Amino acid sequence: MDYYLIKGHFHLVGYSPDGDSLMFEASNPKQWDKIVTKHRATFEEKLEEKEGSCQLRLQGVDALETHYGPAMVPPPKEARGKEYAKAQKPKMNMFRQPVEYGEAATAKLMKYLGVSDVEWGTAFGKHWIKSLTYTNEEGPVSFDKKGEDRIEGYIVVNDMDRKGRPISWIFPGKTKERDGSKLTTDELLSMIKKSSNYRLVATGLVYPYFFMTLSAALRQPLIYAVLNAQRQKMNLWSQDKTEDGIRVDSVKGITEEHLVFPYLFRRMLKHQYRRQMEGYYEAVMKKKTYQADMDSLYLDSFFDDTNPYLFLIEERDFVRLDSVVQIRGNKMKLSTHPGNIVFFS
Repeated sequence: MDYYLIKGHFHLVGYSPDGDSLMFEASNPKQWDKIVTKHRATFEEKLEEKEGSCQLRLQGVDALETHYGPAMVPPPKEARGKEYAKAQKPKMNMFRQPVEYGEAATAKLMKYLGVSDVEWGTAFGKHWIKSLTYTNEEGPVSFDKKGEDRIEGYIVVNDMDRKGRPISWIFPGKTKERDGSKLTTDELLSMIKKSSNYRLVATGLVYPYFFMTLSAALRQPLIYAVLNAQRQKMNLWSQDKTEDGIRVDSVKGITEEHLVFPYLFRRMLKHQYRRQMEGYYEAVMKKKTYQADMDSLYLDSFFDDTNPYLFLIEERDFVRLDSVVQIRGNKMKLSTHPGNIVFFS
């Protein structure tokens, strides 16, 4: 499998980076043409919208969510364009996981890139970076205008996700490698421990998040790193109790009380919102009073619409999600560690 090294600059001011995504501008936009992907059209549309910058998705890692909102749930054909005064439409809220480690992962990623003295702005439920200081070989320089911060670095990438985000290994600073150079899996493997991806996993600030498109050779260093972080109970691994089982009585249980694999966090909130909207659409069609239960996670029906196949590395077997996530009433248990799971998509 071939990978491509693309040089450029990271942009943080005016954006909301987190521990697994941030903005990047290629020094030579033509290098993007080398990436073979079925999501080319989405990528190019967003690249034009952001005037040459794009959002990256870090390969192999999943940071705690700092601002997540489930996708819209389209109405059934019979309910399109209809309303009923006594049926209250559920709000599509933004959610975050317990604050400490999500913010710590973001801060650590920026530190790896040479960024310090970050000032955040907050308004209308959103937050973004207002200003920062970036230190390079010539010393510190401060930025407070969107698009003017040029934080030097490079990425290694071979595909994009369905949202058009290049799935990337992130590296700070300069490299002697030629811009656009092709790397083999072995060549990338020799670089991995210098990547921000690996360093975040090794410090226990993010979860591993593997897909079939990531080769076993590149997965392995991340698996070793996360198992070591787990053994030492580093950062989030000192708090994650899902392999023992946790009680989740309400949304608050996953937004304020317990750490949950972010993949499951997103799935639970998607399911909750779908159930709420289905109840609303049914009430509209039948002209019934309806007010959504905003606290319930509807765990009793969680697997009805979210039970994909997975591959378990240690067992070398294909299973469904309900084989590793056990739900009994309001108790949820993850029967294997996230680094043992490979997702199809």
